[in-house]
Amino acid sequence: MSQKGRTALVIGFGGCIGSAIAVSLAEAGFAVVGTDRSLSDSVKQNMEKIREISGKDVLFFECDLLNRENIDHLFRTIASEVPSGIDILVNNAAMTERCPMEEKTLESWDNEMALNLTAPFMLSKHFAGSMRKKGWGRIMIMSSVAGMLTFPCTIGYCTSKTALIGLTKAIAVELAPHGVTCNAICPYFVDTPFIQPFLDSLKEETGQSREETLENIRNSCPTKTFTTPKQIGDYVVFLCSRAADNMTGLTTPMDGGYSIV
Repeated sequence: MSQKGRTALVIGFGGCIGSAIAVSLAEAGFAVVGTDRSLSDSVKQNMEKIREISGKDVLFFECDLLNRENIDHLFRTIASEVPSGIDILVNNAAMTERCPMEEKTLESWDNEMALNLTAPFMLSKHFAGSMRKKGWGRIMIMSSVAGMLTFPCTIGYCTSKTALIGLTKAIAVELAPHGVTCNAICPYFVDTPFIQPFLDSLKEETGQSREETLENIRNSCPTKTFTTPKQIGDYVVFLCSRAADNMTGLTTPMDGGYSIV
């Protein structure tokens, strides 16, 4: 497959996993468009890194995915800036709050559903049109092992990530006749700042240090290692290859074997 002329939109561009995915796509020759809540230092660093790889500036757009009107505006803006349309959409933005179900507020629940589930639906709905017309496209949905299994005190996260697997399959079936695939990726723990609030919560409960907690989680995986952001990025690139033309509706755990034991 020639990557010339293919454009990828990475949601959650400034996060560790989003950054790794964007860099892997740039290294494979894709043009990259990014979006995140703000033009943070991590976003700027990621833009510079991709500029060094590709020799081209990165289009970046701020967007609060909790706001549906902002998502609609993002689509219209990108459609005007990228007339040829987005070819690859990577839905990679999430939030979580660790607390018992009885303490979960409706505001917290609604926010998790809005960001983790509704935003990927809206983005996929918007950008699938250009893919359908071209007869080629890729939609990636970042779910989680928490969408395949369950963990205590993460009811909003587990529910939304489980629903994303259903969303993936529904999109895949609808777009399959048009050369567009949709697949879900399900990491377990990836050692990034995203998991820090979870580790802080566990520390309060157990008194264990960050290192002790991570070691215990690492040892729960048969491989005894964590998946890295780079591995996730490279898997996204594989799903964009000709080898993956007939792979759609997949739910792929990237968890060191955690979900099979």
